[in-house]
Amino acid sequence: MLWAPVGLALAHAPSSRPHPLVENLTQDLVTLSTHYHLADPAARAQFLSTLHTLVTERHQLLAVLLEDNPGEVLRVALPADLRAGLPADLRAGLPAAVQALVEEEIEVEGELEVLHEDRDVGSRYVYFLKTTRGRFALHFAADPPTHLETGSRVRATGVRVAQALALDSSSTSVQALSTALPNTFGAQKTLVILVNFQDKATQPYTVATAQSTVFTTTSNFDLENSYGQTWLTGTVVGWYTISLSSTVCDYSTLASQAKSAAQAAGVTLSAYTRYVYAFPQNACTWWGLGSVGGNPSQAWINGSLQLKVVSHEMGHNLGLYHAHSLDCGTTVLGSSCTTSDYGDTIDTMGSPAAGHFNAFQKERLGWLDYGTSPAITTVQTGGLYTLEPLKATDPGPKALATLKSTNATTGQQTWYYVEYRRALGFDSFLATNSNVLNGVVVHTGLPADGNSSYLLDMTPTTSSWSDPALVVGQSFSDPVAGVTITPVSVSSTGAAVSVNFGPLACVRAKPTMTLSPSQSQWVQPGSTVTFTVSVTNNDNAGCTASTFALQAAAPSGWTASFTTSTLTLSPGASVSTTLQVTSPATAADGFYTSSVTATNSANPTSTATISATVALVSGLTVTVTTDKTSYTRGKTVAITVGVNADGSPVANVSVTVTITKANGTVVKQTALTGTSGTTVSKLRLKQTDLIGTYQVRADASLNGITGSATGSFTVQ
Repeated sequence: MLWAPVGLALAHAPSSRPHPLVENLTQDLVTLSTHYHLADPAARAQFLSTLHTLVTERHQLLAVLLEDNPGEVLRVALPADLRAGLPADLRAGLPAAVQALVEEEIEVEGELEVLHEDRDVGSRYVYFLKTTRGRFALHFAADPPTHLETGSRVRATGVRVAQALALDSSSTSVQALSTALPNTFGAQKTLVILVNFQDKATQPYTVATAQSTVFTTTSNFDLENSYGQTWLTGTVVGWYTISLSSTVCDYSTLASQAKSAAQAAGVTLSAYTRYVYAFPQNACTWWGLGSVGGNPSQAWINGSLQLKVVSHEMGHNLGLYHAHSLDCGTTVLGSSCTTSDYGDTIDTMGSPAAGHFNAFQKERLGWLDYGTSPAITTVQTGGLYTLEPLKATDPGPKALATLKSTNATTGQQTWYYVEYRRALGFDSFLATNSNVLNGVVVHTGLPADGNSSYLLDMTPTTSSWSDPALVVGQSFSDPVAGVTITPVSVSSTGAAVSVNFGPLACVRAKPTMTLSPSQSQWVQPGSTVTFTVSVTNNDNAGCTASTFALQAAAPSGWTASFTTSTLTLSPGASVSTTLQVTSPATAADGFYTSSVTATNSANPTSTATISATVALVSGLTVTVTTDKTSYTRGKTVAITVGVNADGSPVANVSVTVTITKANGTVVKQTALTGTSGTTVSKLRLKQTDLIGTYQVRADASLNGITGSATGSFTVQ
């Protein structure tokens, strides 16, 4: 049951889902801040208390929301100018124990840490960034960085809430400054530390058992998988009883106390590049936790110390992600498919057996098709190709690779990997599997994405995943890639596989859309916001160009228009157009969402939709009047600017009055409004000033709240 494939593995982090409460709290925060600035000093204390309560509640909600909906945190985050407008005494009056109650956009550099919690339900990757400002938890709204390993130095840009960051995606929010060097060859110097707890000082296995499991069984597993290139050396120390309780799950403290105990016993930690912490079952709900890469790497074994667990966690330590499966119902490939996180039934990075890493995974480790490692044959022309068993130590090819698809936007390629498995060595569990032994196994993988290993089901009419192989005499055809794979014969020493290429059938696909800027745009009611909409045609190369119709849906009373509403694109091409969204001047403050849909006219079911959020926040109401409408040269013009908010006059507002004379000369004056919310600027007209119309503009600003108005007068 522990290793049964469970549920659907999410390929990406959860997208933004609107959260009405956090929207309301955000809008209330902006409104209360405005009222605070408009209030007289005596009334501000009450506003400050209310603000403190509100910002605390909102901060707590954002911290919870960040865990499973970071996209929504990004959507409602206050922009820098509005944050700057919050009362200064609000920040000064915060309790010292609270680091920050208002989120902020930050850019930080540090060392990436990628960990995976392995459990039967709820398995997940977690990301951290170790910086000079502390250790930040990273939460991605989409596409976490599966191309990077622990130890990579990166620059991350996101929204900070306490010691966590909400980030858009690894492609837009993370810049790799240097990548961690892999350590997958030769002797892996490993320290196994056995610890138990102050309330649970049990020893579920002996030191000798741990030594045998790690440095004999698991080491032999790596030695066989790597064709003699990688093995484990080191020692087991302990048992040490640490002060941590078994009733809490704190793996960081566990590791720290385990290493301290080992050092106190005379162990030199720096002599090892891999640490394994093994302990009796505690409150952690995962059975194993491992860093993806790292020097030193770290693995936590919770309770059961056995080959399946150790080889899996140390597979993460070597830099591997999981081996998944792709289930498309009664077809091998289709438009409606699900993935299972541990779905690869014959790979130790899947479930349930401690079988060989598949060819895609071995290629990532350098154990195939690198240096003196056995080869993978790249197939680009039709013909008959031979394969040796994946386990075999002979130098012949261990897999075939043929192109499946190329991403039109990134240029990254996905490949089919064809391998032949025999019941040899650690693959002996296949001895009774006639399906696998009489055919070839096919995976897909994207070399640029470590989390993209998928086992395909070549017998989709059965419900079992114990029979994934394509048996002799059967063929698999992919009309999109224009390739057909047919195993011709198998024997104890190898397999012969026919690969043929034909013309590509036209396969229409949903377009890809992006929107820039992607974050919420904060403006005043009546403003126009401009977005750039990009559309990519994902039809395959067998199709002709398609025309995409763009349609915008805006809130009632709003307008949305494109510079170009129809786009003609060849397969793989991208093009952009401009979308302008305008809100009514009378619109209430709040969050408003508009959507854009692109439809392929050649196939109306090929559509994509993307949304944009505009956050309205009311500005200052400004009026401009002059004491007369017409003046003669030599006279003085009195320009009165009035500023109010919510119908009330506002004092201490910075006002800039810009006067453009008939000859184009510009005169600027600045002043602060008085208690009546007005200020008067005076302009002495010269005898040499031209006759004509003079333009007047007044711009008011108070703590990030703005407003403007225009007027004119004539000189005769």
